[in-house]
Amino acid sequence: MEWGRELGGAWVGRSAAGLLAGASRAGVRVGVVLRYFTFAMLLVASLMFYVWSRVDVRASAAELDRVNTQLATRQAEQERLRLELATRQDLARLGQVGAAMGLVSDVQVRTVTIGVAQ
Repeated sequence: MEWGRELGGAWVGRSAAGLLAGASRAGVRVGVVLRYFTFAMLLVASLMFYVWSRVDVRASAAELDRVNTQLATRQAEQERLRLELATRQDLARLGQVGAAMGLVSDVQVRTVTIGVAQ
């Protein structure tokens, strides 16, 4: 049962079938409203995806920066350990380099105390 009439392609008044029957109370077809609603939902969903992706990119960049800093620290430590290993394995080579540089090798060590009255 209908309590309205169609004027100019839009329903005026009330429809017994309600909103899903193709008419709304304001006289606008439901199809038009659904199109706008669908467009708005797609826009909201795309904006939410954009914001999520920007937040994710920033979090990934912060994590990458932290990992790069950690990598540089570990590489410096690895180089230090390689140098330490090389010095422990080849003490004769260190002695040769020291002698070539003019470093004195067979020197006595004396302990000197200052300010002690004897």
